[in-house]
Amino acid sequence: MTSFWQKIRADFPVTRRCAYLDHASAGPIPKPVAAAYEKYSRVHLAQADFSWPRWIRQREEIRIKTARFINAEPDEIAFTHSTSHGMNLIAELLHCKGKVLCNTLEFPSSTVPWLWRGAPMIFQQDENGAVPIPVLKKNLTAGVKTIVSSFVQYGTGYRQDMEALGRLKKNRFLVVNATQGCGALAVDVKRWQADFLCTNSYKWLLGGYGGGFLYVNRRWLGLLKPESAGWRSMREPDRMDNRRLDLRRDAGRYEWGCPAFPVIFAMGAAIDYLMQIGMARIERRVLELSTYAAERLEGAGFEVVTPRVAGKTQSGIVVFRLAHAAPAAPVVKKLLAAGFYVSARGAGIRVAPHFYNTFEEIDSFVKKVKSFVMTGSRP
Repeated sequence: MTSFWQKIRADFPVTRRCAYLDHASAGPIPKPVAAAYEKYSRVHLAQADFSWPRWIRQREEIRIKTARFINAEPDEIAFTHSTSHGMNLIAELLHCKGKVLCNTLEFPSSTVPWLWRGAPMIFQQDENGAVPIPVLKKNLTAGVKTIVSSFVQYGTGYRQDMEALGRLKKNRFLVVNATQGCGALAVDVKRWQADFLCTNSYKWLLGGYGGGFLYVNRRWLGLLKPESAGWRSMREPDRMDNRRLDLRRDAGRYEWGCPAFPVIFAMGAAIDYLMQIGMARIERRVLELSTYAAERLEGAGFEVVTPRVAGKTQSGIVVFRLAHAAPAAPVVKKLLAAGFYVSARGAGIRVAPHFYNTFEEIDSFVKKVKSFVMTGSRP
């Protein structure tokens, strides 16, 4: 009998030619997402701007779905084109509010927007690839007004306890970079008590490049003034009034110009696809696969450096070292040539399976990487 996951696997033609285990870098789009791109292109080809009203309605429908996906409200969602775009929008609101606490593990998209604006930064040192809440708590001095944290760290796979962080923040802003978790693990901004969240569309979300979204807790929409605006940030943009400022009251104020319809529609199709499967089901599957990968790698003699506490710090990412601190890049190059897509990151090689991957692919990967290491990286 064909299993549920085998049927799902048919939506990913990339599986016919390789073992794609690199979703922390970028994910392939499934067939329904490709269909959304194609439908938009056909309509644009035939009708051009006369489809504008329909496209605007479709965008708002996707705004509602996106909000539901992370347990937010539609007026708290803005569409962006990347995580860096979203983080810049957040930083422009908060960089003058006080010190910003982040950590040494963060990807630059979490830090550069703040550094560019001269925000006073505190970088908490990680502890063996983790950012423990008790240690973080010690750095929450009176001057810290913003906490910036990734849901999952790109270089180690460490999954932060966002609920604990939300309980700890008190009167501070909690800013979440959800890039390495959104689409693989359940996101709940209300349970986390998040004030802001940003992510992109092309990794675990499986929506392709060029999209993303920003969450702004509605309590801040009327209290924090953006530094930037565009004609479509206005409440009635189609009036095209070039002398009057009347900013939207919702997060749509951060959408300055004409919408990137194709990437928004593709991301909407990806969210539909993931929600039809069910995020609880996807999370269980992803954690089963990453746990299996870690166990098989350890069984083969590799050192797994990803912090692992079942149900707490696990994510879809597993990072392991080669023996004697051997460089990862040459082995990764050989693996790519052999049809195993992974990345050299952090302390070694990063493996990041998604729900459609299989245990057999992981077995084959471990066997192949072990053979390369034993033969000096020769295929």
